[in-house]
Amino acid sequence: MKHTPPPHAAELSIQRTLRSVEDYVREQPTKAVAAALGVGLVLNLAPPRMLARITSTLASRLLPPALLGLGVLKAFEICCEKIESKSR
Repeated sequence: MKHTPPPHAAELSIQRTLRSVEDYVREQPTKAVAAALGVGLVLNLAPPRMLARITSTLASRLLPPALLGLGVLKAFEICCEKIESKSR
């Protein structure tokens, strides 16, 4: 019998966010469709260079902290695994 590890905090957070979005769409379908149409229209009308510039700017600003956070999370997992293996 395989032991499945519990989901990570990030995975739980994403699942919670998706559930809350689904709940909102079920409660307010008209607003959700209007928002989706609005975002689609803006993305369709915006020049590709502007979208590329915005995407690259966001990536360059958000990627380093995200990678640092993932590195810290992985280091924490490794430390917890070592502590568990020593306690056995």
